[in-house]
Amino acid sequence: MPNVPLPALMALSALIGLTASADAKEKQIVTVSYVVGPEKGPPEGITTVAVIDAGVSSIDGIKGNARERKWAGIAADLLEAMLQDGAAKAASSSHKLTVVQRRATKAILDEQDLQLVGIVEGDAAARAGKLLSVDGLIMSRININIDVQKRTRSQIDWGRMLGGALGGPPPAPRDVRYRRGPGPFRGRLGGGGGPGLPTREIEEISRSLTVQCSFSLVDAVTGKSVLHHAPPVFQKTDKKSPDFFFGQFIEAGDLDPVDHFIGELVERAARDFASRLVPVTVEQTYEIIGRGKYGEQAVRALRGDNFREAIALFEKEYQKEPDEPDTVFALAVTCELANEYEQALKWYQTLVSMKEADEDDLPMYLDAKKRLTAHIGRILRSAPREIPPNGETASGEENRQPQP
Repeated sequence: MPNVPLPALMALSALIGLTASADAKEKQIVTVSYVVGPEKGPPEGITTVAVIDAGVSSIDGIKGNARERKWAGIAADLLEAMLQDGAAKAASSSHKLTVVQRRATKAILDEQDLQLVGIVEGDAAARAGKLLSVDGLIMSRININIDVQKRTRSQIDWGRMLGGALGGPPPAPRDVRYRRGPGPFRGRLGGGGGPGLPTREIEEISRSLTVQCSFSLVDAVTGKSVLHHAPPVFQKTDKKSPDFFFGQFIEAGDLDPVDHFIGELVERAARDFASRLVPVTVEQTYEIIGRGKYGEQAVRALRGDNFREAIALFEKEYQKEPDEPDTVFALAVTCELANEYEQALKWYQTLVSMKEADEDDLPMYLDAKKRLTAHIGRILRSAPREIPPNGETASGEENRQPQP
Protein backbone atom coordinates (compact mmCIF):
# COMPACT_ATOMS: atom_id res chain seq x y z
CA MET A 1 0.00 0.00 0.00
CA PRO A 2 1.42 3.42 -0.90
CA ASN A 3 2.50 5.76 1.85
CA VAL A 4 -0.39 8.25 1.98
CA PRO A 5 0.08 11.55 3.85
CA LEU A 6 -2.32 12.09 6.75
CA PRO A 7 -3.82 15.33 5.27
CA ALA A 8 -4.62 13.43 2.07
CA LEU A 9 -6.37 10.66 4.00
CA MET A 10 -8.39 13.20 5.97
CA ALA A 11 -9.43 15.07 2.83
CA LEU A 12 -10.29 11.83 1.03
CA SER A 13 -12.46 10.69 3.96
CA ALA A 14 -14.27 14.02 4.03
CA LEU A 15 -14.76 13.86 0.27
CA ILE A 16 -16.33 10.39 0.40
CA GLY A 17 -18.47 11.15 3.45
CA LEU A 18 -19.82 14.44 2.18
CA THR A 19 -20.54 13.06 -1.28
CA ALA A 20 -22.51 10.16 0.17
CA SER A 21 -24.51 12.37 2.53
CA ALA A 22 -25.35 14.98 -0.12
CA ASP A 23 -26.44 12.57 -2.84
CA ALA A 24 -30.20 12.55 -3.34
CA LYS A 25 -31.70 9.13 -3.96
CA GLU A 26 -34.71 10.35 -5.90
CA LYS A 27 -34.73 12.90 -8.73
CA GLN A 28 -37.24 13.60 -11.46
CA ILE A 29 -37.44 15.92 -14.47
CA VAL A 30 -40.90 17.52 -14.75
CA THR A 31 -42.45 20.09 -17.08
CA VAL A 32 -44.80 22.79 -15.85
CA SER A 33 -47.30 23.72 -18.57
CA TYR A 34 -50.26 26.10 -18.72
CA VAL A 35 -52.00 28.41 -21.17
CA VAL A 36 -51.87 32.20 -20.77
CA GLY A 37 -54.67 34.13 -22.44
CA PRO A 38 -54.89 37.78 -23.54
CA GLU A 39 -56.88 40.27 -21.49
CA LYS A 40 -58.53 41.91 -24.52
CA GLY A 41 -57.35 40.19 -27.69
CA PRO A 42 -56.38 41.96 -30.95
CA PRO A 43 -57.37 45.64 -31.34
CA GLU A 44 -60.72 46.27 -32.99
CA GLY A 45 -60.65 46.05 -36.77
CA ILE A 46 -57.45 43.96 -36.95
CA THR A 47 -58.17 40.36 -37.94
CA THR A 48 -55.37 39.60 -40.44
CA VAL A 49 -51.69 40.27 -39.75
CA ALA A 50 -48.27 39.65 -41.25
CA VAL A 51 -45.01 39.25 -39.30
CA ILE A 52 -42.04 41.27 -40.57
CA ASP A 53 -38.32 40.43 -40.10
CA ALA A 54 -36.97 41.54 -36.75
CA GLY A 55 -34.36 44.26 -36.52
CA VAL A 56 -31.40 42.75 -34.62
CA SER A 57 -28.29 44.41 -33.23
CA SER A 58 -25.60 42.37 -31.52
CA ILE A 59 -22.77 43.63 -29.29
CA ASP A 60 -20.17 40.92 -28.75
CA GLY A 61 -16.93 42.36 -30.07
CA ILE A 62 -17.43 40.89 -33.56
CA LYS A 63 -18.18 43.26 -36.42
CA GLY A 64 -20.25 42.14 -39.37
CA ASN A 65 -21.74 39.41 -37.25
CA ALA A 66 -23.88 36.94 -39.21
CA ARG A 67 -25.83 36.36 -36.01
CA GLU A 68 -27.85 39.52 -36.64
CA ARG A 69 -29.02 38.36 -40.07
CA LYS A 70 -29.81 34.89 -38.79
CA TRP A 71 -31.88 35.99 -35.82
CA ALA A 72 -33.80 38.58 -37.86
CA GLY A 73 -35.52 35.68 -39.62
CA ILE A 74 -35.58 33.17 -36.77
CA ALA A 75 -37.25 35.58 -34.34
CA ALA A 76 -39.95 36.46 -36.89
CA ASP A 77 -40.56 32.79 -37.72
CA LEU A 78 -40.83 31.97 -34.02
CA LEU A 79 -43.35 34.74 -33.40
CA GLU A 80 -45.38 33.74 -36.44
CA ALA A 81 -45.60 30.12 -35.26
CA MET A 82 -46.74 31.20 -31.79
CA LEU A 83 -49.45 33.46 -33.21
CA GLN A 84 -50.70 30.77 -35.58
CA ASP A 85 -50.81 28.17 -32.82
CA GLY A 86 -52.54 30.58 -30.43
CA ALA A 87 -55.09 31.67 -33.02
CA ALA A 88 -56.03 28.01 -33.53
CA LYS A 89 -56.60 27.65 -29.77
CA ALA A 90 -58.69 30.80 -29.36
CA ALA A 91 -62.16 29.89 -28.12
CA SER A 92 -63.55 33.42 -28.37
CA SER A 93 -64.30 35.03 -31.73
CA SER A 94 -62.82 38.26 -30.38
CA HIS A 95 -59.44 36.52 -30.14
CA LYS A 96 -59.50 35.08 -33.66
CA LEU A 97 -56.56 36.16 -35.75
CA THR A 98 -55.38 35.13 -39.22
CA VAL A 99 -51.62 35.13 -39.71
CA VAL A 100 -50.39 35.32 -43.30
CA GLN A 101 -47.46 33.02 -43.98
CA ARG A 102 -44.12 34.81 -44.03
CA ARG A 103 -42.98 32.91 -47.11
CA ALA A 104 -45.71 34.61 -49.11
CA THR A 105 -45.29 38.08 -47.58
CA LYS A 106 -41.52 38.04 -48.06
CA ALA A 107 -41.87 37.15 -51.73
CA ILE A 108 -44.33 40.00 -52.31
CA LEU A 109 -42.17 42.57 -50.51
CA ASP A 110 -39.01 41.41 -52.34
CA GLU A 111 -40.83 41.67 -55.67
CA GLN A 112 -41.79 45.25 -54.89
CA ASP A 113 -38.28 45.99 -53.54
CA LEU A 114 -39.78 47.02 -50.20
CA GLN A 115 -37.40 46.12 -47.40
CA LEU A 116 -38.99 46.26 -43.96
CA VAL A 117 -36.83 45.30 -40.99
CA GLY A 118 -37.42 46.10 -37.35
CA ILE A 119 -40.16 48.50 -36.26
CA VAL A 120 -41.31 50.75 -39.11
CA GLU A 121 -44.29 53.12 -39.05
CA GLY A 122 -45.76 55.69 -41.41
CA ASP A 123 -46.10 55.50 -45.19
CA ALA A 124 -43.79 52.48 -45.60
CA ALA A 125 -45.90 50.41 -43.19
CA ALA A 126 -49.16 51.50 -44.81
CA ARG A 127 -47.82 50.66 -48.28
CA ALA A 128 -46.70 47.21 -47.09
CA GLY A 129 -50.08 46.56 -45.50
CA LYS A 130 -51.84 47.40 -48.76
CA LEU A 131 -49.54 45.15 -50.80
CA LEU A 132 -50.02 42.24 -48.39
CA SER A 133 -53.78 42.79 -47.95
CA VAL A 134 -53.54 42.69 -44.16
CA ASP A 135 -54.97 44.81 -41.35
CA GLY A 136 -51.83 44.90 -39.26
CA LEU A 137 -48.06 44.37 -39.33
CA ILE A 138 -46.23 42.79 -36.41
CA MET A 139 -42.70 44.14 -36.07
CA SER A 140 -39.91 43.66 -33.56
CA ARG A 141 -36.48 44.90 -32.53
CA ILE A 142 -33.93 42.80 -30.62
CA ASN A 143 -30.73 43.97 -28.93
CA ILE A 144 -28.23 41.27 -27.91
CA ASN A 145 -25.27 41.97 -25.63
CA ILE A 146 -22.69 39.26 -24.88
CA ASP A 147 -19.98 39.78 -22.26
CA VAL A 148 -17.35 37.10 -21.53
CA GLN A 149 -15.15 37.31 -18.41
CA LYS A 150 -12.31 35.12 -17.14
CA ARG A 151 -10.85 34.82 -13.66
CA THR A 152 -8.33 32.62 -11.87
CA ARG A 153 -8.58 31.27 -8.36
CA SER A 154 -6.81 28.78 -6.11
CA GLN A 155 -8.35 25.48 -5.03
CA ILE A 156 -7.27 22.16 -3.53
CA ASP A 157 -5.39 20.01 -6.03
CA TRP A 158 -7.46 16.85 -5.74
CA GLY A 159 -5.70 15.35 -8.76
CA ARG A 160 -2.34 15.33 -7.02
CA MET A 161 -3.77 14.18 -3.69
CA LEU A 162 -6.01 11.39 -4.91
CA GLY A 163 -3.88 10.43 -7.89
CA GLY A 164 -0.90 9.92 -5.60
CA ALA A 165 -2.90 8.30 -2.84
CA LEU A 166 -4.68 5.77 -5.02
CA GLY A 167 -1.88 5.17 -7.49
CA GLY A 168 -2.56 5.26 -11.20
CA PRO A 169 -3.57 7.81 -13.83
CA PRO A 170 -6.50 10.16 -13.33
CA PRO A 171 -9.84 9.23 -14.91
CA ALA A 172 -11.17 10.99 -18.00
CA PRO A 173 -13.01 14.22 -17.21
CA ARG A 174 -16.82 14.23 -17.34
CA ASP A 175 -19.19 16.96 -18.42
CA VAL A 176 -22.28 17.12 -16.23
CA ARG A 177 -25.06 19.49 -17.30
CA TYR A 178 -27.64 19.01 -14.57
CA ARG A 179 -28.55 21.50 -11.85
CA ARG A 180 -25.97 20.96 -9.16
CA GLY A 181 -28.13 21.25 -6.03
CA PRO A 182 -26.51 21.58 -2.59
CA GLY A 183 -23.34 19.59 -3.23
CA PRO A 184 -20.71 18.81 -0.59
CA PHE A 185 -18.12 21.37 -1.66
CA ARG A 186 -20.21 24.51 -1.96
CA GLY A 187 -18.88 26.86 0.65
CA ARG A 188 -17.15 24.05 2.58
CA LEU A 189 -13.95 22.90 0.92
CA GLY A 190 -13.28 25.80 -1.45
CA GLY A 191 -10.68 28.50 -1.12
CA GLY A 192 -6.98 27.97 -1.08
CA GLY A 193 -6.93 24.66 0.76
CA GLY A 194 -5.64 23.99 4.24
CA PRO A 195 -2.41 23.17 6.06
CA GLY A 196 -0.44 20.54 4.19
CA LEU A 197 -2.86 20.39 1.24
CA PRO A 198 -1.52 21.04 -2.27
CA THR A 199 -3.29 23.73 -4.29
CA ARG A 200 -3.44 24.73 -7.93
CA GLU A 201 -4.53 27.75 -9.96
CA ILE A 202 -7.57 27.19 -12.14
CA GLU A 203 -9.19 29.44 -14.73
CA GLU A 204 -12.95 29.94 -14.81
CA ILE A 205 -15.00 31.58 -17.53
CA SER A 206 -18.41 33.25 -17.29
CA ARG A 207 -20.62 34.71 -19.96
CA SER A 208 -23.39 37.21 -19.39
CA LEU A 209 -26.04 37.40 -22.07
CA THR A 210 -28.60 40.22 -22.17
CA VAL A 211 -31.51 40.28 -24.63
CA GLN A 212 -33.78 43.31 -24.90
CA CYS A 213 -36.81 43.01 -27.18
CA SER A 214 -39.59 45.33 -28.24
CA PHE A 215 -42.66 44.43 -30.30
CA SER A 216 -45.23 46.52 -32.10
CA LEU A 217 -48.51 45.88 -33.90
CA VAL A 218 -48.85 48.58 -36.57
CA ASP A 219 -52.20 49.42 -38.12
CA ALA A 220 -51.73 48.83 -41.84
CA VAL A 221 -54.22 51.58 -42.73
CA THR A 222 -52.87 54.43 -40.62
CA GLY A 223 -49.26 53.26 -40.36
CA LYS A 224 -49.37 53.89 -36.60
CA SER A 225 -48.62 51.48 -33.76
CA VAL A 226 -51.75 50.33 -31.93
CA LEU A 227 -50.06 47.88 -29.55
CA HIS A 228 -46.51 48.21 -28.28
CA HIS A 229 -44.88 45.88 -25.79
CA ALA A 230 -41.36 45.94 -24.37
CA PRO A 231 -40.92 43.10 -21.85
CA PRO A 232 -38.28 43.44 -19.13
CA VAL A 233 -34.69 42.81 -20.16
CA PHE A 234 -33.91 39.08 -20.14
CA GLN A 235 -30.56 38.01 -18.76
CA LYS A 236 -28.71 34.71 -18.61
CA THR A 237 -25.36 33.90 -17.02
CA ASP A 238 -23.41 30.86 -18.13
CA LYS A 239 -20.43 29.82 -16.01
CA LYS A 240 -18.04 26.92 -16.40
CA SER A 241 -15.07 25.67 -14.42
CA PRO A 242 -12.46 23.07 -15.36
CA ASP A 243 -13.01 19.45 -14.39
CA PHE A 244 -13.15 19.27 -10.59
CA PHE A 245 -10.25 16.87 -10.17
CA PHE A 246 -7.86 17.37 -13.06
CA GLY A 247 -8.82 20.29 -15.31
CA GLN A 248 -7.04 23.62 -15.12
CA PHE A 249 -7.91 25.91 -18.03
CA ILE A 250 -11.10 26.54 -19.96
CA GLU A 251 -11.98 28.54 -23.07
CA ALA A 252 -15.11 30.22 -24.43
CA GLY A 253 -15.60 27.25 -26.76
CA ASP A 254 -16.23 25.07 -23.72
CA LEU A 255 -19.41 26.98 -22.93
CA ASP A 256 -22.75 25.97 -24.39
CA PRO A 257 -23.40 27.51 -27.84
CA VAL A 258 -24.51 31.10 -27.38
CA ASP A 259 -27.39 30.71 -29.85
CA HIS A 260 -28.96 28.21 -27.46
CA PHE A 261 -29.33 30.91 -24.83
CA ILE A 262 -30.33 33.61 -27.32
CA GLY A 263 -33.09 31.30 -28.54
CA GLU A 264 -34.32 30.69 -25.01
CA LEU A 265 -34.52 34.41 -24.18
CA VAL A 266 -36.00 35.48 -27.53
CA GLU A 267 -38.62 32.75 -27.25
CA ARG A 268 -39.65 33.99 -23.80
CA ALA A 269 -39.97 37.57 -25.03
CA ALA A 270 -41.91 36.55 -28.17
CA ARG A 271 -44.28 34.40 -26.11
CA ASP A 272 -44.88 37.30 -23.75
CA PHE A 273 -45.94 39.52 -26.64
CA ALA A 274 -47.97 36.85 -28.45
CA SER A 275 -49.97 36.21 -25.29
CA ARG A 276 -51.29 39.81 -25.56
CA LEU A 277 -53.08 38.78 -28.76
CA VAL A 278 -53.85 35.05 -28.59
CA PRO A 279 -53.72 32.21 -26.02
CA VAL A 280 -50.15 30.91 -25.68
CA THR A 281 -48.79 27.77 -24.01
CA VAL A 282 -46.03 28.35 -21.44
CA GLU A 283 -43.74 25.44 -20.60
CA GLN A 284 -40.83 25.24 -18.17
CA THR A 285 -38.80 22.15 -17.27
CA TYR A 286 -37.27 21.64 -13.83
CA GLU A 287 -35.37 18.96 -11.96
CA ILE A 288 -37.08 17.96 -8.72
CA ILE A 289 -34.88 16.54 -5.94
CA GLY A 290 -36.42 14.52 -3.13
CA ARG A 291 -34.39 14.75 0.07
CA GLY A 292 -35.11 12.78 3.20
CA LYS A 293 -37.55 9.94 3.71
CA TYR A 294 -40.71 11.84 2.81
CA GLY A 295 -39.06 13.75 -0.04
CA GLU A 296 -38.04 10.50 -1.73
CA GLN A 297 -41.57 9.12 -1.33
CA ALA A 298 -42.96 12.36 -2.78
CA VAL A 299 -40.85 12.07 -5.94
CA ARG A 300 -42.08 8.52 -6.45
CA ALA A 301 -45.67 9.74 -6.06
CA LEU A 302 -44.91 12.53 -8.53
CA ARG A 303 -43.89 10.00 -11.18
CA GLY A 304 -47.36 8.50 -10.97
CA ASP A 305 -49.05 11.93 -11.30
CA ASN A 306 -50.26 11.68 -7.69
CA PHE A 307 -49.82 15.40 -7.11
CA ARG A 308 -51.91 15.63 -3.91
CA GLU A 309 -49.96 12.82 -2.30
CA ALA A 310 -46.66 14.32 -3.45
CA ILE A 311 -47.58 17.73 -2.00
CA ALA A 312 -48.59 16.16 1.33
CA LEU A 313 -45.30 14.22 1.52
CA PHE A 314 -43.15 17.23 0.58
CA GLU A 315 -44.99 19.22 3.28
CA LYS A 316 -44.15 16.53 5.85
CA GLU A 317 -40.50 16.72 4.81
CA TYR A 318 -40.67 20.52 5.06
CA GLN A 319 -41.99 20.28 8.62
CA LYS A 320 -39.07 17.99 9.41
CA GLU A 321 -36.37 20.03 7.60
CA PRO A 322 -37.67 23.58 7.02
CA ASP A 323 -34.24 24.86 5.92
CA GLU A 324 -33.92 22.64 2.82
CA PRO A 325 -34.42 24.74 -0.37
CA ASP A 326 -34.81 21.68 -2.59
CA THR A 327 -37.93 20.65 -0.67
CA VAL A 328 -39.49 24.12 -0.88
CA PHE A 329 -38.71 24.28 -4.61
CA ALA A 330 -40.28 20.84 -5.09
CA LEU A 331 -43.40 22.04 -3.26
CA ALA A 332 -43.72 25.11 -5.49
CA VAL A 333 -43.30 23.15 -8.72
CA THR A 334 -45.63 20.33 -7.63
CA CYS A 335 -48.32 22.88 -6.72
CA GLU A 336 -48.04 24.25 -10.25
CA LEU A 337 -48.41 20.74 -11.66
CA ALA A 338 -51.59 20.39 -9.58
CA ASN A 339 -52.91 23.74 -10.91
CA GLU A 340 -52.60 25.32 -7.45
CA TYR A 341 -50.93 28.46 -8.74
CA GLU A 342 -51.61 30.76 -5.78
CA GLN A 343 -50.10 28.24 -3.40
CA ALA A 344 -47.16 27.68 -5.75
CA LEU A 345 -46.43 31.41 -5.75
CA LYS A 346 -46.41 31.45 -1.93
CA TRP A 347 -43.83 28.66 -1.91
CA TYR A 348 -41.69 30.48 -4.49
CA GLN A 349 -41.84 33.61 -2.32
CA THR A 350 -40.76 31.55 0.69
CA LEU A 351 -37.96 29.95 -1.34
CA VAL A 352 -36.29 33.14 -2.57
CA SER A 353 -36.29 34.50 0.99
CA MET A 354 -34.38 31.53 2.44
CA LYS A 355 -30.84 32.24 3.51
CA GLU A 356 -29.98 28.62 2.71
CA ALA A 357 -30.81 29.08 -0.99
CA ASP A 358 -27.65 28.42 -3.00
CA GLU A 359 -26.31 31.31 -5.07
CA ASP A 360 -26.12 29.13 -8.19
CA ASP A 361 -29.77 28.08 -7.93
CA LEU A 362 -31.15 31.43 -6.76
CA PRO A 363 -31.48 32.89 -10.31
CA MET A 364 -33.64 29.91 -11.27
CA TYR A 365 -35.81 30.37 -8.16
CA LEU A 366 -36.22 34.10 -8.82
CA ASP A 367 -37.05 33.47 -12.47
CA ALA A 368 -39.76 30.95 -11.50
CA LYS A 369 -41.31 33.44 -9.07
CA LYS A 370 -41.14 36.22 -11.66
CA ARG A 371 -42.72 34.03 -14.35
CA LEU A 372 -45.65 32.94 -12.21
CA THR A 373 -46.20 36.43 -10.80
CA ALA A 374 -46.49 37.82 -14.34
CA HIS A 375 -48.83 35.08 -15.57
CA ILE A 376 -51.00 34.14 -12.62
CA GLY A 377 -53.78 36.61 -13.45
CA ARG A 378 -54.06 35.43 -17.07
CA ILE A 379 -53.71 31.64 -16.72
CA LEU A 380 -56.66 29.85 -18.32
CA ARG A 381 -57.71 27.55 -15.51
CA SER A 382 -58.53 23.91 -16.10
CA ALA A 383 -59.73 21.11 -13.86
CA PRO A 384 -57.08 19.54 -11.57
CA ARG A 385 -54.92 17.16 -13.56
CA GLU A 386 -55.13 14.39 -10.96
CA ILE A 387 -58.24 12.23 -10.57
CA PRO A 388 -58.98 12.21 -6.81
CA PRO A 389 -59.56 8.87 -5.07
CA ASN A 390 -62.99 7.63 -3.90
CA GLY A 391 -64.83 10.07 -6.12
CA GLU A 392 -63.97 13.04 -3.90
CA THR A 393 -63.95 16.50 -5.43
CA ALA A 394 -60.43 17.87 -5.77
CA SER A 395 -59.95 21.59 -5.22
CA GLY A 396 -57.17 23.51 -6.90
CA GLU A 397 -57.46 26.36 -4.42
CA GLU A 398 -56.67 24.75 -1.07
CA ASN A 399 -55.28 27.26 1.37
CA ARG A 400 -51.95 25.81 2.37
CA GLN A 401 -49.76 28.37 4.08
CA PRO A 402 -45.97 27.92 4.00
CA GLN A 403 -44.56 27.67 7.48
CA PRO A 404 -42.04 30.34 8.48
